[in-house]
Amino acid sequence: MFKNKLIVFTIITVVVIIAASVFVKLRAPQSGKERAAFFPGLSSEIEAINHISIKGYAGSVNLSRINDIWVIDEFDGYPALPDKVKSTVLGAADLKINAPKTTLPRLYSRLGVEGPEVEDSTSLLLSLKDAERNSIVEMIVGKLRLSSASQSTPGLYIRKLDDEQSYLVDGVVDITSSKTDWIERSLFDIPAEAIRAVRVEHADGDTYTLFKNEKGQEQFNLANLPSGKKLASELIISRYGSILQDIQINGARSKEKLQKPENSINVLVHTFEGTVVELVAFEHDDIPYGSFEFRFDESLLAGDEDQEKIDGVKAYVSNMNAQTLNWWYEIPPFKYDVIKKRSASIMRNDKSSEKSE
Repeated sequence: MFKNKLIVFTIITVVVIIAASVFVKLRAPQSGKERAAFFPGLSSEIEAINHISIKGYAGSVNLSRINDIWVIDEFDGYPALPDKVKSTVLGAADLKINAPKTTLPRLYSRLGVEGPEVEDSTSLLLSLKDAERNSIVEMIVGKLRLSSASQSTPGLYIRKLDDEQSYLVDGVVDITSSKTDWIERSLFDIPAEAIRAVRVEHADGDTYTLFKNEKGQEQFNLANLPSGKKLASELIISRYGSILQDIQINGARSKEKLQKPENSINVLVHTFEGTVVELVAFEHDDIPYGSFEFRFDESLLAGDEDQEKIDGVKAYVSNMNAQTLNWWYEIPPFKYDVIKKRSASIMRNDKSSEKSE
């Protein structure tokens, strides 16, 4: 009798273990390979994608592929970051359905899939289109996965534009509606200690030149300093040395589409390494723009530079001109604030000179 009970108990235990194992397997997340693609067939249509649009509540950006180069439409065709574009397209193609979520619009905001038209929404509408701008994919990208238990598997909440059903998907689509985030912002960097002279010429003829006699000199001198005048504070003057330092652009416009105004400012910068940079700056719609043209002037060298260094400077000049040709760059306002200063603002009365008289 006891033996029979033991057998029955053993069988029940085995059944419970098997049932528990099956239940755990059913509840356990499926592997990415087992899950269905959110956009079936998109992988085979990647080469057909020629336009990308990302719309947010506060802004939007549009990209186009021209001669196999992705560009920003709003920046007159300025090159976009190729890796970021590639990541966006491949990311959308790799999305896998994890689980369906709410179909109730009143709950969309919890997942961030309400749509960019909703005030203060963080939703982004991503559209992938072909050469004729026919839609291939349109989806609302919401918040990242909220569950801390799934940190090892990146995911987010999304919804197809014309579908009430929202989803949790495995994968990432790292996008932004800020145009600036789609370009290489760092243009070039010429440190302050390399600057030999800065000549500023305004359209009305107001012109002045700040210079240093030798490398390592801390302060600028002013050419043709008027009698009874001296330079303004070093805090103001030192900023001229940083005009070309760490140039971070916020956008670009084509010179073919945006014409230079008559009141533009010409700035000529000489460096101790022999580089000459001609900067033309102006404001358009309250946005400061500048263009940069580079050349090499061997007469600026101290005379102790080897040929390898000279060749390096020449190559740098050539590369920069190839990159900046035909573009107006949206430059930082604090850089333009220095450029637009008039000669009178960089000088002040020399009181010591007045006393001696």
